[in-house]
Amino acid sequence: MPIEKLENDLQRKDSPLTHRQHDKTVYDVWKSKKPDEIEDGTWQKIKDKMFGTRLKAITIGGIVIFAIAFIALVTASFVYFQGRFFASERVTLAMEMPDNIGSNTLTEIKFIYNNHNRASLNDAQIIVQFGDYFIPAQNQENFKRISDSQGIITIGKIKGHSKNSVVLAGHFVGPVDSVDDISGTLRYIPDRTSTRYEAEARGATTITSSPISIDVQAPPEIVSGNLIDIAIIVKNTSNDAVSNLKLTIKTPESFSMSDATPSPTNGKVWLIGAIAPQSEQIIHLRGGLDAAIGTAQLFNMEVGTQESSTEYVTYASEKYAPRIIGSPIIVKQSIAEKDGDVVYAGDRLKYIIKFMNNSEVPLREVIVSVKFDTAVLDFSQLDLENKGDYDSDSKTIKWKASDIPKLQLLKPHESGEISFMIPVLSKLPVNSVDDYNFSITSLVSIDSEDIPSELRENKTVLSNVLTKMVGAKVIFGSSIKYTDGARPPKVGEKTKYTVTLTIDNINNDIGSGVVTVPLPTHVKFLSGEKVKFNERTNEVTWTIGNIVHGAGITSDSVQTNFDVEIIPSVDQINESPLILQQQTLTAKDLFTNVRVKEVSKALTTSDIQNKQDENQDEGAVQS
Repeated sequence: MPIEKLENDLQRKDSPLTHRQHDKTVYDVWKSKKPDEIEDGTWQKIKDKMFGTRLKAITIGGIVIFAIAFIALVTASFVYFQGRFFASERVTLAMEMPDNIGSNTLTEIKFIYNNHNRASLNDAQIIVQFGDYFIPAQNQENFKRISDSQGIITIGKIKGHSKNSVVLAGHFVGPVDSVDDISGTLRYIPDRTSTRYEAEARGATTITSSPISIDVQAPPEIVSGNLIDIAIIVKNTSNDAVSNLKLTIKTPESFSMSDATPSPTNGKVWLIGAIAPQSEQIIHLRGGLDAAIGTAQLFNMEVGTQESSTEYVTYASEKYAPRIIGSPIIVKQSIAEKDGDVVYAGDRLKYIIKFMNNSEVPLREVIVSVKFDTAVLDFSQLDLENKGDYDSDSKTIKWKASDIPKLQLLKPHESGEISFMIPVLSKLPVNSVDDYNFSITSLVSIDSEDIPSELRENKTVLSNVLTKMVGAKVIFGSSIKYTDGARPPKVGEKTKYTVTLTIDNINNDIGSGVVTVPLPTHVKFLSGEKVKFNERTNEVTWTIGNIVHGAGITSDSVQTNFDVEIIPSVDQINESPLILQQQTLTAKDLFTNVRVKEVSKALTTSDIQNKQDENQDEGAVQS
């Protein structure tokens, strides 16, 4: 073929040479063709494919946009129609209650609930929060008290476009002018939702009167350290009896109570009980105030009822705040080395009386006296150091110028001191259940003809009272006795003993009593009543709780027993093995609020009670 013809054939688009079969390589002529030079069918396929991809993307995008628009439309419609169906602001709660009420008067609190929605409200209830002075009446329908300050009123379903109310009855009980707040919270779940909503309302009332009142009769001024008499009058001004009344008095730290009539039940608490209509109960309180001149000493008094073990309701409260003033003559007493308010049986008390002329005028022929009110001092052992005179009938000691020369003429701002010794009885006079909670009250007075008559007539400004409580006398002991096994104990053989713990409580009630008994490691605990054993510490614990006064005198001693065992070893031959280490009793004196601690000595096998021969040492280990 001529070259020119071949060249022309190759350059023609429809040349038969271009349709011949050939191997495709990277040098394939079709690879180098431009798009517009590709065969029409092939190019069309590419264009169709590209168009299909664009169309698919546009379709998917349109569907997504439509879906978003549809969801937005549905949501907007739901919110619109739901808003017409229910809105929380269209549910309201209101309260109606008196602005003023007399204490202990039955009253009603009305809760008004209003639902302006088409939707009904489900599981509706009102949570009522009441204050310190409101007491709901018992056995009210659909009301349940869940704590001292909260209750629930169950309503159930509240229909759409409805208004209703519910009443809670009760008493406001408290001091005059007390304000009590009451609040209610309506909780509910609307139809077609699972969300809980709330609506609130509040109210308050003022207590304008009370059936119980407190009146205090006592001097507005008192000389520091001197005796003061307080009369507390609890009145029932109503036409109904009031029961379960309790008077509580909080005194200042400077006050030392010497006497109270009637006696308090516990500390400064009086269980008055019931007071008849238009009647009263009077409590007389006596004691000394030792405080800085010019200060006011606050007494707080409160009367209420103990509705239950946890609920206390206040009826009335009152304050008394006498002012401390100066005096032309001062006398004070103290007990050496006894800073606290508690003394104990057997203590030797050294009383020190200090006096001073606090005026600018000399005082002639001064007389100092001290009068005791107690049954627990041993006056047979009174030591006056050869000064003064004791009158056993009145339990009074007096000192004159013949005993203390300085008392002949006490110059302005001159002072002096008198001292004497007297012990507390070792054996307290407990003969019946009424003999308990002893105290020692001493009233020191000073007098002179030169003291102005208005002061001499008011002996409270010329005296000083001191009261010391007698702490609990507790006798704690232990004993062991042989019960079984080798006697005397032998190496490698068992010997069994019974341990007895004994407590006598003489004059005060005690509480929270616990006895701890550590056993030596070689002693094995077997069994016991009322006790617990800790194997890891080898310790026996006896939890007693309260022990009333007179145990061991007017009633039986408090006791418990437990059994132990020993197997002596060769290193204990000719020795008396230890059975009990020191035992400890701890408790709280319920009269003085002071901690009680008594320790009983350690015991060995030689201390057994049931010896066969008093002259024989049965405790020594035999080989």
